[in-house]
Amino acid sequence: MKRNVNDKTSYKNLSWKERREKRFREGLKKPIKTQIHPWNIISYLIQLAIVIVVYDFLRNHFMMLVLYLVAAAPVLDIVGLIFLHRALKIELTAPERDVSRFSVGYLNLKLVNPSILVSFDVNVKLDVESAFYGDESGAIISLPCSARSEYEKQIPIKYSMNGIYKYAIKVFTVRDLLGFVSLKKKADALAEVSVFPEKDLATGFDMSDMNRGMTESEESAKKGHDFSDVSDVREYIPGDKLMSIHWKLSAKRDILMVKDRVSMSDQQMVILVELSGQDEAVDEVITLAYAVIKRLVQEQTYVKMLWWSEGRFSFEERQIMNLENLKTAFGDMYYESIYFDPEKTKGYMQSIYPELKAYLNATIQNGRAEIVVVEQD
Repeated sequence: MKRNVNDKTSYKNLSWKERREKRFREGLKKPIKTQIHPWNIISYLIQLAIVIVVYDFLRNHFMMLVLYLVAAAPVLDIVGLIFLHRALKIELTAPERDVSRFSVGYLNLKLVNPSILVSFDVNVKLDVESAFYGDESGAIISLPCSARSEYEKQIPIKYSMNGIYKYAIKVFTVRDLLGFVSLKKKADALAEVSVFPEKDLATGFDMSDMNRGMTESEESAKKGHDFSDVSDVREYIPGDKLMSIHWKLSAKRDILMVKDRVSMSDQQMVILVELSGQDEAVDEVITLAYAVIKRLVQEQTYVKMLWWSEGRFSFEERQIMNLENLKTAFGDMYYESIYFDPEKTKGYMQSIYPELKAYLNATIQNGRAEIVVVEQD
């Protein structure tokens, strides 16, 4: 692969160890494909020539048998490779779909060989993608392949940033025993892991000033969301809201039943999570926002979480009334992309949500993640 002048200059400025690591990373980006290994073929031909010379010199039955075996070996080897290539399967699973930041998660990689054939070299290309940060990487893993076996490898991964990590094995290669050919085979093994802020994150925030971000829930809650708990179920009375009907119970009793509710809170906190800036900065903003919202929910304060979606060119809204809503909302947010203009969200908030007198903004200020109260005229 050719490199431009800038690449050559960058290599000159690197130490021997840094050059080796850079070449290794570049090697991971190369596609894995069917290959012929000429040096192994040349080595075999030299050995075959030596056997022929020895047989011609000795002229005995044993050397004739050795000659036949050496001559037939490539044919048997390639035929066996074809059958093994068809039989092999790859499986990829993530036992823990949700993990905490800075924790160690595991991927289970399984190579299934139902045949009696073997290979000493199966190379698997594991691709890793974090769409939220726009990062892609990969690793090539070499696995042994025994007859009629399932070889399972557990891969530990330490997660240092929040987000959704997608793992995929789209292709792998299997090499014949003599090492002549590596045949590529397509695969469709996928796994996904969501990384959330650490569970023991300190939440000792001063919430007094944040109360200015409160807004009346009745004015801003989406249709279909009410901030109340079900206290009883009773028969329908004309004037009850249709959204309160308990449809499953009504179907069983053959009469309309409604859920009697007790109001829990008439206020909610509006928080805008700003996905603008460098990767590490956005990661800290997400961590802080998650901790603040988690504490609010634990104190039975309901939250409307907003973030700007570049793909949809609009604000995404999520009502968060419990910890399950919190995880779901952040999981949805991980599918967004980072942008680099924090000022535009403030302008969009004024034009799209003019009724909000104030809201909380999780953002970067003075080089650190902070929760800021934004008051709108």
